Amino acid sequence: MIVLYILIGTGWVWWLEWFTTTNLEGVYGEPWKNRERLFHWFFWPYSLTTFLYAMVKESNNRNKGNE
Repeated sequence: MIVLYILIGTGWVWWLEWFTTTNLEGVYGEPWKNRERLFHWFFWPYSLTTFLYAMVKESNNRNKGNE
């Protein structure tokens, strides 16, 4: 069970760091520090949930403008 938690966290950190550094500009697009990696690795359920919530919310806001 712990191994699965660590594997999912590792995959999430890898993908999130890649996504932010290649798709975002300014402060959010800068390379990560180990402290950020550790936070998102250890607390990946919170990090992933927050990311998905913000993505859905932004998607809904963009779709409201197209109606």
